Amino acid sequence: MAGNYSHTTRADGLILTAAIYNADHVNHITNATPQGLDDYSVNIAQMQETTDPGETGTESLAISTAEELKRIRFAIKELKFGAAAREWYETSSNDVENLLSNTAESSILGFQVFT
Repeated sequence: MAGNYSHTTRADGLILTAAIYNADHVNHITNATPQGLDDYSVNIAQMQETTDPGETGTESLAISTAEELKRIRFAIKELKFGAAAREWYETSSNDVENLLSNTAESSILGFQVFT
């Protein structure tokens, strides 16, 4: 969904008045909010994009807000599912019983299961 910003095209030779200048900047101030900015989910494929931010010493730095969102999505997915290949926004099936019975996920989450 598009953000709330609007753009006014000015004609060549228009004298830039204080009212025009101030109105343009009020547009920025009013719409430079999370609700006013554009999204990063134009379609399902884009909504599913994630990027591994790396580990200490091998960090992958974001160069835009879109890249930051992909790293946050990756972290959400990793927290919810460990190594399982599911989407970041799906409901986790990692209840306590499933975690305790899955030794691969339990080792990722940092605990041992003793039977």
